[in-house]
Amino acid sequence: MSGGLNTAALEPLFRPWEEPKRHRVKGESDGGPARILDYRRPADAVIAQNLRASVKAWREGGYGGVSETSRILLHHWFGGAHAGGFCYHFCQREAVETLVYLMEARGLRRLAPLVAEYGGHNREEAAAGIEPESDLWARYAFKLGTGTGKTKCMALAIVWSYFHALREGVSDMARHFVVIAPNLTVFERLREDFAPPDGGADIFHADPMLPPQWRADWRLPVVLQDEAGGGDGGPALYLTNIHRLFPQRRERKGEGEDGEGWAGPPVARAAALDTAKRLRERITAHGRVMVLNDEAHHVWDPDSAWSESIRWLHDTIGARGGGGLAAQLDFSATPKDNKGILFPHIVCESPLGEAVDAGIVKVPVIGHADNLKDIPSDAADVRFEAHLRLGYDRWRASCAQWEGSGKRPLMFVMCEDTKAADAITRRLDRDTVFSDLNGKTINLHTNLKGKIKRRRDGTQEFVESEKDISDEDLKALRKLSRDLDRPGSPYSCIVSVLMLREGWDVRNVTTIVPLRPYSSKAGILPEQTLGRGLRRMTGPGATLETVTVVEHPAFVAFYKKALAEEGVLVQDLPADKIPPTTVTIFPDPKKDWAALDIALPALSAGHTATPHLGGLTLDDVREGFKRFGVLPLDKATHATEITYEGRQLITQEVVEATKIHLPLLNNGYDAISYFTKQFRELCKIQNAHTALAPLLERFLGSILFGQSVALDDPRLVRRLSDQDVQEHIRATFLPLIRARTVIARERTPEPGRGTLRLRDWKGFAATHTAERPCKMSARTLFNLVPCNRGLEVSMTAFLDAAPDVAAFAKNAGPQALRIDYLTADGRPATYTPDFFVRLEGGQCYVVETKGREDREVPLKAQAALAWCRAASKAGSAKWDYVFVSQSLFEGARDSDFASLQRACVPALKNLLSAGEPEPELPLFGDGARSDRAELVSQALLAKLSPGAQKAVADAQDIFAYLERKTGVSLAPA
Repeated sequence: MSGGLNTAALEPLFRPWEEPKRHRVKGESDGGPARILDYRRPADAVIAQNLRASVKAWREGGYGGVSETSRILLHHWFGGAHAGGFCYHFCQREAVETLVYLMEARGLRRLAPLVAEYGGHNREEAAAGIEPESDLWARYAFKLGTGTGKTKCMALAIVWSYFHALREGVSDMARHFVVIAPNLTVFERLREDFAPPDGGADIFHADPMLPPQWRADWRLPVVLQDEAGGGDGGPALYLTNIHRLFPQRRERKGEGEDGEGWAGPPVARAAALDTAKRLRERITAHGRVMVLNDEAHHVWDPDSAWSESIRWLHDTIGARGGGGLAAQLDFSATPKDNKGILFPHIVCESPLGEAVDAGIVKVPVIGHADNLKDIPSDAADVRFEAHLRLGYDRWRASCAQWEGSGKRPLMFVMCEDTKAADAITRRLDRDTVFSDLNGKTINLHTNLKGKIKRRRDGTQEFVESEKDISDEDLKALRKLSRDLDRPGSPYSCIVSVLMLREGWDVRNVTTIVPLRPYSSKAGILPEQTLGRGLRRMTGPGATLETVTVVEHPAFVAFYKKALAEEGVLVQDLPADKIPPTTVTIFPDPKKDWAALDIALPALSAGHTATPHLGGLTLDDVREGFKRFGVLPLDKATHATEITYEGRQLITQEVVEATKIHLPLLNNGYDAISYFTKQFRELCKIQNAHTALAPLLERFLGSILFGQSVALDDPRLVRRLSDQDVQEHIRATFLPLIRARTVIARERTPEPGRGTLRLRDWKGFAATHTAERPCKMSARTLFNLVPCNRGLEVSMTAFLDAAPDVAAFAKNAGPQALRIDYLTADGRPATYTPDFFVRLEGGQCYVVETKGREDREVPLKAQAALAWCRAASKAGSAKWDYVFVSQSLFEGARDSDFASLQRACVPALKNLLSAGEPEPELPLFGDGARSDRAELVSQALLAKLSPGAQKAVADAQDIFAYLERKTGVSLAPA
């Protein structure tokens, strides 16, 4: 296969306008041919999955139950091919049909009743997880993969609402629309569609959106964010950056100038304040408005300025006598919050895998390479030498593929910071090793006006600034983004800080080189990275197109996990596969908060860190290394040649293979700088190089290998990239550094914070699945109790029934109590206990349930006990810690909490004194499961679906626990 593509793995399974009835999954053997399953790829969003059948039946029944206007439009759009053979993609059709079905045919305009009907087997709990304050108008989210045509869906929705309001005698649809972009780049892209600056046809006229007999009735002027002057009150489409809609109180706080922490890039108040005020005034003067959010994954936080601005529009329109928002439509390829939880209001889903199977976008190829390692150097162009060479090789292969076509393939390098981007740009632009990129590499962050911003989740990205961008700059930016795809472009490689923002979706990207690890905390999803290169150079079906992502072995695990969540690495799923449901956990206003509240004292941390490292000597390093053995110097495993495999993203089928030669470091001095930088970042110390560089040099030169060796010795240079060498360096130095920079201190009340009450916790999103259910309970002030495993489900049932429990709550969400402690290797970490419990007498407990234990359990228990002692001193209530093991809980017979607490004391004391965890037990141990045959025959159980088997198993485990309890009746009520 070397030198060519396995085209069979890349061919579309159906045409873009056809209903998906097949999809690819991983083959029987690793890298082997994919299997093709003869049914549609299931949706991850439960409502979207369950709605598909209803919308399909409604479509096939002729769109019953809607107005004549709606039927004419739907048949016009989707009844057959238009001039030139144009057809809307099926995903676009399904999105618009779902909107019309929900709003008009069914009248399901609030999320709670929608969840109650389409929320799956656990819809009762899911519906209870909808906060009333967030369910005041119709909100629908559309999960549509990058490149599938979200803007066309937005335009079709606008045309439908406009004509419905115009032609139907009684209509509550909108004639006024607000299309919102998250940043300048997306705003400019949307402007190209809705109000082309060159005066060309807009999307409504370029596409067959308007029935010929109604074109004379179409009068919808587009008002740009800087043109919000007067108006006649007639229909209008407002196109704006979100920052122009920020309420005035945000502006007074200065957040109009620096809103990245809320929703994206900043807006200069001095330049935009007046027009923003006029824009808000004009929009809220209308009686009913439809809001359409592009790249709507920015809207995840209900407390963000974006969400607050939309709520402000609704409330202000209502206060002025209007009907508020007719609907809010959210479009995104990745509609998730910063924790990766899907939006609860997703009603239509067409993920990346479906777009690939339809030939709408390029086929993503993940480039795996054996022995692909970072070279230990502080210089980014040296550290990532192997990745750059591999990316360059793949890019040259794509150039050969497109030779003579008039297309110019592009390579995109995603860097960690501006320093790395500068170094890599210089290398690619000048080094003859990358001769085809010399003079053709652009460092994007130095060509745009803006700055590097740090998000709330700790990640960084480059953002444009209206404050610094003039009209001429904007023209230059638009020209740059257009010219990158044109044959005459001077550039063949884009180097960018982290990730190009939405809107920079140039079509000619064929190779992506990500030079930073993904992390679940970062929230940078693989599909967002792939989105920089998914759009096809040619029309769907014209030719096979691929985009290759050069991957690092350290990233693969997270890549697979995140892509599985996206629904693109889905294996052969059971027919009853139940997608997860997103719910909101909030203090339930229908409950008695005074009776169910629990007060927590606000305490300081038990440890503090100093940024200065002092007193570390070479003798300390020798002593710290004694527990390890010396390493062999001549056993290098770092290869000078790597084997590359390109695999189809969805199926992991190998589509190409080759070998690439790699260079070695010239000496070991770069490695010294590399490791000192690592220790500086891991331990947050300021004087890392001064304190550690001399010790690292002596450690490598005389201790690690048990012999004297120079830093430029080729044997040492070859060994520095090997994992065993790097791990021994870290394992020796990290504990020594942390022992001298992390200081224990007494936990005391934090001044000014007083008491923290659960009633004040803000609502937060949680995932509700069969394995991690959210349960209803009467004795918690929250609407639901999110449970992570079966033991927590049983504990919730126990606490809800225990006669001496006055209130309890699950410790979860962003405001959860997190107790700091030191791990076994001295690393500062935090521990989140499971439950809070308050008894009728006022005694309070922090409760941990544990089915399986690890070596950190005793350390976490010690920290929790220390917190309880400090909490008892700080407040009026007495606190204690209860450690409930799986085996003890299953064997307990009493039904009151006090008895359970006393029974747990010996095990906790043994745990603390022994310092070793008790034997690990399987979840709902074998003893419980062996009794199941007494209640349900194994033959009958085997006939049930996997989901039903899980429900039966959990029910029997809870029954087995309750039947041993004294004072518990299992008779029918």
